[in-house]
Amino acid sequence: MFVSANEQLQLLSNPLIDVSGNSFPPLGNKLNVLMIWPRFPPSFWGFEGVLEMVPEKSVMPPLGLITVAALCPSSWTLRLLDLSFERVNESELLWADLVLISAMQAQRVDTLAVLAQARLLGRRTFIGGPWASSEPDFLVTKADHVLAGEAEEVFADIAVALELGTAKSLYRVLDKPDMSTSPMPRFDLLHLEKYTSMSVQFSRGCPFQCEFCDIITIYGRRPRAKPPAKLIAELDTLRDLGWRNEVFIVDDNFIGNHKLALQLTKELTAWQARNARVISFYTEASIDLADRPELLASMVEANFMYVFLGIETPSAEALKGSSKFQNLRGDLVSQVNKIRESGLWVLAGFIVGFDSDDETIFERQLQFIEKTAITWAMAGVLQAPPTTALFDRMKLEGRLIKDSDATTNFSPPNFRTVLPLQVLLRGLSTLLSGLYTPDRYFGRALRSIESWQPRATQQPPELPMFYNLRVFISSMWQQGVRSNYKLAYWKFLLLAIRKWSRQPAKMWLAFMVLLSANHFLKYAQTVSDELELQCQTLQGDNLA
Repeated sequence: MFVSANEQLQLLSNPLIDVSGNSFPPLGNKLNVLMIWPRFPPSFWGFEGVLEMVPEKSVMPPLGLITVAALCPSSWTLRLLDLSFERVNESELLWADLVLISAMQAQRVDTLAVLAQARLLGRRTFIGGPWASSEPDFLVTKADHVLAGEAEEVFADIAVALELGTAKSLYRVLDKPDMSTSPMPRFDLLHLEKYTSMSVQFSRGCPFQCEFCDIITIYGRRPRAKPPAKLIAELDTLRDLGWRNEVFIVDDNFIGNHKLALQLTKELTAWQARNARVISFYTEASIDLADRPELLASMVEANFMYVFLGIETPSAEALKGSSKFQNLRGDLVSQVNKIRESGLWVLAGFIVGFDSDDETIFERQLQFIEKTAITWAMAGVLQAPPTTALFDRMKLEGRLIKDSDATTNFSPPNFRTVLPLQVLLRGLSTLLSGLYTPDRYFGRALRSIESWQPRATQQPPELPMFYNLRVFISSMWQQGVRSNYKLAYWKFLLLAIRKWSRQPAKMWLAFMVLLSANHFLKYAQTVSDELELQCQTLQGDNLA
């Protein structure tokens, strides 16, 4: 690729990026690029227990990585490895001129291992993604090149610099790209049959100001969205590739710009009508969705089946203290019920460890989740991610734990909490074990599906009969014969068949809930046990 002196000068003075570090040798314009998505450790949303019973190997693909793949020059040869079901070996690393990684902080351990292995073999390494955007100064010591920020409007210039040998070690993207510039992701690089869901993205950013959230610091508070036609083109591509299962619209707040979201859902409704409703959707949204009946109805019409809400806590004091004001504008219980009765099943996230929390918060959270019948409820401890207002406040107050290795909301927090750490961890352990007994789990599931009111337009994925039979047999063996909750399993299954066998949407959801018990009941118990061990260690340290 030939670049004039004037174009090189424009590259170095690009106002969108701040570049720093030393230059590296040129790689030429016919690069072999190995793109790697590191492994996640077992997690609440990893559904590892479900993956034991289905033919797929992962919940969803690395959307960011295949989007960057679409930005790469056509002269580059790309290979993609998803380490959730593949392994990287020495011959693949030696094939690569450039090892390109995208990662979240939760993938920290595997990411560092891959970077170290690649460097040991003398391969050039490049990392981007959410973790790189949060901690670029740390990662620049582990990778040759780090991109902090969004890639769409700068990666072409960075690619030229890699080819010419003018690439820097650290790029900080200062501006937020127009989402209309985001390319069609390279879905063709994926092993589609390995995933239970596909991912697409409509918007980035969120208008709210939650103190603990790094979405607003990484992606901004002004939501930016793709033109609906662009997202529909992605769905057409997936459909042409044979995809017929669920699609996750990965936006951190799908309704951040509710006018654009409404425009998209109307277009999706028309698309579904043209294509015999082959795909169902799910997404994440703020709870003020309950106050937007037209948008809520339009999402249901477009075949959205369920939605994740960041409820966090029933404590008004904690919501106010963390600037999550949008959750203070209505009655949370009524809002959850309204969304579910309008046609969207609700799952949600909850947090303990706010400064205003006392020892009653764990029972209050349990009672709220039971009252709202939220079956899949993720409860974890508050963390202060880098770049957030909470991180800055903890640093200013001298409460930040600098050497913390916290990567999830089940790790001890990376700051000193007002509630004693031992009380916090034991309280979370008690909360999780209370939420995920078989009786409570299936009880919430029953009440939530009964109150969920799907509309005629909502149709679950139509998967091959052989696939469904295979999964059902595996479920009966793993859960109905081998599990320690088999009596609750059979009771719920038989009740679901009796109640909903002639209601396809409810029967589909009931079976999803049934399968997911194999994950949530086991994972919650594992985390609860680990938290209890940490409490015992803390108690021993205090006695010493």
